[in-house]
Amino acid sequence: MLRMTSLTVHEVLERDHFSHATVIAGKGGLSRKIKWVHVMEVTSVKQLLHGQELILSTGFVWKDNVKVFRSIVQQLIQSKAAGLCIEIGTYMDYIPSEIIELADQHQFPIIVFSKEVRFVDITQDIHSLLIAHHYQMISDLEKFSQELNNILLAPGCLYKILSYLAKKTDMQVIYNPKEAEPIFAPEVSKDKQETFLHFLTFQPDGKGLVVQHVQAMDYHFANLILVPDQHTSVSDYDMLLLDRSATAIAQFLLRELYIEEKKRALETEWLYDWLEGKHSEERILSYLVDFDESLIPRGLQVCTCKFTKQLDAYSSSQVTYFMLLMRSVFEQEGFFLLSLTTRHKLIIITLNRRDELTVMDRLRDAFERFMKSDILQKETVPDVEQIGVGKHVRLLKEMHKSYESSIETLAMNEKLFTQSSKIIYHADFHIYRMIYQLAKSKELNEFMHDYLEPVLHYDEKNNSNLLNTLRVYMCCNGSKKETAEQLFVVRQTLYHRLEKLEELLGSDFMNSPKRQAIEFAIHAYEYLKRNV
Repeated sequence: MLRMTSLTVHEVLERDHFSHATVIAGKGGLSRKIKWVHVMEVTSVKQLLHGQELILSTGFVWKDNVKVFRSIVQQLIQSKAAGLCIEIGTYMDYIPSEIIELADQHQFPIIVFSKEVRFVDITQDIHSLLIAHHYQMISDLEKFSQELNNILLAPGCLYKILSYLAKKTDMQVIYNPKEAEPIFAPEVSKDKQETFLHFLTFQPDGKGLVVQHVQAMDYHFANLILVPDQHTSVSDYDMLLLDRSATAIAQFLLRELYIEEKKRALETEWLYDWLEGKHSEERILSYLVDFDESLIPRGLQVCTCKFTKQLDAYSSSQVTYFMLLMRSVFEQEGFFLLSLTTRHKLIIITLNRRDELTVMDRLRDAFERFMKSDILQKETVPDVEQIGVGKHVRLLKEMHKSYESSIETLAMNEKLFTQSSKIIYHADFHIYRMIYQLAKSKELNEFMHDYLEPVLHYDEKNNSNLLNTLRVYMCCNGSKKETAEQLFVVRQTLYHRLEKLEELLGSDFMNSPKRQAIEFAIHAYEYLKRNV
């Protein structure tokens, strides 16, 4: 079987223009690859080369100076040049022994022409050969890609892709997914499998192997690995085959995930009943086992997504890819996701797989990574306006409580804040949760006036802002020094204001629980003032 490789020094020596050429040094380096040919007659060459160039020279610049000759050869070796071809007879009669020893030591081929040759003919011939090799590589690569596309249409395509890659590279192929057992192509014995996996454990970056990530939707699904043997080198063509194979596998995985996501979308009726609290804990757990046998949730949270357009304005594929991206991020943080849609919004159920003590930190990390994804900036997925994250509930049958709190979160944020963040957490509202509920009746306004009316009346009558002094004083936990600094007033002015507050509210206004009631009333006043 033909394996595409780069042109080597040995192959060049078989060309007609080298019929009178002799390798006088560095015969161990005849397998060096050649990417281009240069004619060079200068003393400083290191900065002019990229590596793997075959150098042609008459030796004019070093003909009388072995020291300069040695320096040039050292530069060529350091630059990883493929070899040096020298015409003997015009300017040089022989190659010094110390140059031959240096080339042999580094397996750097030195080739001499015993007869006069035309360098222009050599460069034209080799460049034509390199271009032909490159064209053949592109042609073979295109055929390989077409065959991969055909394989993707057939059942069992994953192993067929691996087998095809192994056949084309003549190497052992290992597909090592993050959350499943590795696959070997061709198949090997259990002992060999364990040897390979043991090696990968100690060399996760694949030192001695060639590793290509299988990645899609910003998620690393698996590693695709080539294992060359002692007598096989990995060519540029092999690397391209590996890359194309990884891309094909990523397409296969995306297709499988897409089908799975569409299947989940068809099961929304059951999820709606769960959302309304119609299922028992046992029935919910039984249902979840069908998704994942290992899924034993430690509580859940519901997230309600609002988009810049109504949800039905987006195609089903856009919503599906949105969920694929979200799932790929959140699963890494220990969450299992389910979703259902309404006309206006997308509802996401995040089932916690790990320790409940870290659930909020992991959830915030997942959302932060998710919102930074480049894919969200494209039109392939819906544009997020806000996502309300409900409270964490331990019992699965109480999911409706988390859902209601996620809706409440979006409503509270609309009335209370104009946050730059698109992710709003119910847990961040604290006392405003109670204020929001009480504001639905007249009780909040009455409560606020019961405690603040004397101060509000005084401010209105005297065009003052004694209420702000009260707010800052309580925020500073009664520290007069800190309060005066924050208000930018002298102590004497603050003392006067505090005396007036004692007169209006009573001398016990800083004593609990009266102080707590006044603090609550201040928050209520700010809320009501925003929502007049």
